[in-house]
This record gives sequence, structure tokens and C-alpha cells, in this order.
Amino acid sequence: MTPAGSPTEAAARTTGTGNLSLRHRAEFVAAWGAVYRRVYRWRREGRFSVIPSLFRAPVRSYLPGLAYSDLEVEEARALALGIGEGGGGFHLRVLDRPEPEESLPPGVPVVSRLDLSAFGHDLDAVWRRGLNQAARKYVRRARRRYEVSEESGPEGFAALMARLGPAFARHGSPLPPAALFAALRSELDGRIAVVRDRWSGEAAAAALWFRDGPLVWTPWSGARRDPARPGRLLFWHLVEQAVHEGVEVLDFGRSAMGSGSCLFKRSFGAVPVPLRWFSHRPPDLYRRYGPAQRVWRRLPRGLTGRLGPRLCRYLADY
Repeated sequence: MTPAGSPTEAAARTTGTGNLSLRHRAEFVAAWGAVYRRVYRWRREGRFSVIPSLFRAPVRSYLPGLAYSDLEVEEARALALGIGEGGGGFHLRVLDRPEPEESLPPGVPVVSRLDLSAFGHDLDAVWRRGLNQAARKYVRRARRRYEVSEESGPEGFAALMARLGPAFARHGSPLPPAALFAALRSELDGRIAVVRDRWSGEAAAAALWFRDGPLVWTPWSGARRDPARPGRLLFWHLVEQAVHEGVEVLDFGRSAMGSGSCLFKRSFGAVPVPLRWFSHRPPDLYRRYGPAQRVWRRLPRGLTGRLGPRLCRYLADY
């Protein structure tokens, strides 16, 4: 018998509901793309952003920076066929239909989604049946030392950037420029949640998250490595906010199936939903960037801090 609150039980309870296939709204997608083009100085070509390359021809991307867009799979396929006939590089990402977890191979890109309607928008039900035992234990432990709040001032933004830097470095990924986070926050009503030490006031974890109609999405978060697990308290805060605001789905963002990040999100009852990639080349994102990530982790932080924001301008499928 599967224990209540386990990832398997959560998947069985939510897979097949329409909410897990909830996409971004067209208005959100348009605003997001406009911010990226302005910050990175990309030009627009039809429905695409044209992204320069350091080593080859420019690539057209439907929506850089978003794990998925407002397109359905068939819409994206038709658009990709039109681009392919015209030649040149391109990328499109869309949310695919939910599948049983056992059918998803390790390493494939997924987003982890918590369907709050499956719990009747009841916070206690999410706590008891969504979170597993370890997640509940660490949330309780973190509450003894930390407190979490929404911060809209410059101190909150500074805390966010301070926590994102080490998080990106651990993943071997270049950190986008602060101007991008600031512009997205300003123009799409992004909110910053910060977990602070009750005694020192130091930021131990932070996340930038967005409300897109019935969807709450947190693409970026970072937490200090600490036995008290401040990252658990941060994620529970996002769950609380989403339930209180009556949203349907909380999306914890993209990761590779079976990775530590994916398993962490599963401990909150989130279900992995696969992404569909349409591209001019095989979209094996995690394997392709694996060697570069290993090298990036070994470079001095001062060097990656200077190069990262500039490099991001040329990463079409980032």
C-alpha cells in the first residue's frame, strides 16, 4: 500500500486533471518576451526573438526564459514546420500532456506542478496529503530559526540576488543580469519571498515568483545550505500564498526528471509534467550543457560573475 502523501499518491490523484496542463496566458507571454528583447537588445522577427550566437548563425526562439509558452503542442508543431521549411535555427517549448511518472525517462525536462484544486484549495489538506513526512519535519524545524515574508523594497531584491548567485553557481549555470530580474519583477508584478534568520536578519533563502491568472509560477529560487533547511520553509510559504489567493496550480519550475531538484519538489506533492521541445537540433538540453556546467563550476566566482550576464544574451535555449 502506498503511504498517504507520497509522490506516487499525489501523482495518481492529480494526473489526468485539466489543471496540470494549464499554460501561460498570451498577455503574460507577450510581456515576458518584450522584457527579454529590451534587456538583451534582441530584435523581433514575427513571433520570434532573434538571438545572436557567439559561434554560428542567429537562432529564433519563440520565448526564451520561459519553460513553456501559451501554445498548445499542435500549434507549436505547425509553427515549427513553417520555420523548418524556411531554414535556420529555432527553438519552441510547450507544456506536454501529463504522463505517469514511470513513463518519464531520467533526465528529460519537466516542470513540477502542484494542483491545488485536487486538495480543494485546503491548506491543511496540502500539508497532510501533499507534503511527505520529511518535508513537514523540515518546515517545522526551519520555523524555529527562520521567518519568511514578502519584501518589495531594495533590501528584498538584494537578498534575492545574493541567494541566486550561489544557486546558479552550484548548478554550473551563468546568472542573468540583475537588470533582467528587476525588469521582469516590475513589468509582470513579480514578487520576492525572503527567508531570514530571526536573530541576525540574514537572508537564508529567496524566490522570485509570478501570478499569471490561475497559475503561480516560481522560475528562480535559491537557499543557503543549512541543516535547518530554509528552502523548505520558502516553498511552504509559496504554497500558503497560492492557496490563500485561490490559484489553481503552483508551478515550481523546470528541472531534469530524477534530479535532486525534481525530487525536492516532489516532496511537496508536485507532479512532473513533461515539456515538448521543437528545435532545429535534438533538444537534449541537460546532456548538451553538462560538460560546460562542470567547467563553469570550477571557474572563479569573480570571473563567472562578470561573464555570466553577458553570456546569457547568446543562449537561445537557456
